[in-house]
Amino acid sequence: MDLQLGILCFLAIITCTLGLECYVCNGQFDNKDKCIKSSVQCRQSQDTCITQIQWKAPDFWTPRSEKIHIIGKSCGTLAYCNHRQRQLGLTCMRDWYRDWECLECCQGDRCNYYVTLGASGVTSSIALLLGSLLSVWLLWR
Repeated sequence: MDLQLGILCFLAIITCTLGLECYVCNGQFDNKDKCIKSSVQCRQSQDTCITQIQWKAPDFWTPRSEKIHIIGKSCGTLAYCNHRQRQLGLTCMRDWYRDWECLECCQGDRCNYYVTLGASGVTSSIALLLGSLLSVWLLWR
């Protein structure tokens, strides 16, 4: 009985001392490779996993002035996350035709695996818009 109690206390101490674990990457163009394979143990004061998503014209030349997603993931605090989301405010509008930046926050080990504001949502929105316009045009003909 004493051995079981000792093991239980030992496991409880180890569990309490381990901090949050988040995925980390910086300046990536997609949510593959580095953004889902690199994770770190956050500092004890950091209680939130953060994902930053930008949709903007790249710093380099592209044909047709195409815009790209830039993703960054890190550890942080909930207070910082809330403050930064208030700062971004209307900048986080996710319009396909203008630059935007958003911040997602979550609390839980490796909870920032997915980027819910990713490119597939923007592409789907554009396809839906174009499909709707084509349908209306065909109906009015």
